[in-house]
Amino acid sequence: MRASSTSKDSKSVTKTSTPFEILLWLNVADGALDADIEAAIKNGVPLRVIGRTPENIGMVAYASLFRAARYPLITQIDDDVVCISRGIAERADRLFKRFPNVSQLVADVWQDEFTTGARPPLDRYAAFDADEGLYSGPIDGWFAIYNRSILPLLLELPFEPYFSLGAMVLGRLAQQGQHGVLDLGMKVFHVIGPEYAHAFGMLDFEIAKYRRLGRAEIVDWYENHRRAAGSREELDARIEAIRLSLDSTMSPTI
Repeated sequence: MRASSTSKDSKSVTKTSTPFEILLWLNVADGALDADIEAAIKNGVPLRVIGRTPENIGMVAYASLFRAARYPLITQIDDDVVCISRGIAERADRLFKRFPNVSQLVADVWQDEFTTGARPPLDRYAAFDADEGLYSGPIDGWFAIYNRSILPLLLELPFEPYFSLGAMVLGRLAQQGQHGVLDLGMKVFHVIGPEYAHAFGMLDFEIAKYRRLGRAEIVDWYENHRRAAGSREELDARIEAIRLSLDSTMSPTI
């Protein structure tokens, strides 16, 4: 069992026992980044750069990334997912085998007073298999694992720079009698919200992105953060605590 991934976090190498690959699409000309990638490859991290564009093509890159993926598990990872829990590939492999009608697993997200991680409250979900921690409801692709059997479906999607890829897959699976589910047995830190965007130096980037998308309410929310930014030391301590929590988390049902 192997996993293909579009992740940029080489720390994943310490969190799985299965061989995997990390596929990248680069849309910046950055010599330091190129050097880091080359160093990681020389150190044995299974990275492959699939393509480069001078401009940000957003989620259009997924078409090429999915097509290049070689292994039975294909993971769509948002660029603002920065930390994952342990044993995710092993768990996904087991769940796909146990539930043949499930072809999409979406990881749960870290939530606190600063972030929802983009997941709605759990009362909007219905149990698919509560003992396994699987729930039906609103999901998207912040960290979505697909069974390779649906690769043709993935490649038929109308790729755009920003669109709800995971939610679209969920709808198309339903048309085929298949399921996509939220999995509480795997968790990621999805950097959503102005406080954490600020902590990672991404506040201006996020504001520009949401302005392009016409999301005025989110632009206002992020802009207002400039006038109410919390202590950087507090944010750094929070992020380190999140990393440690996810680093030590191993699904009990692997």
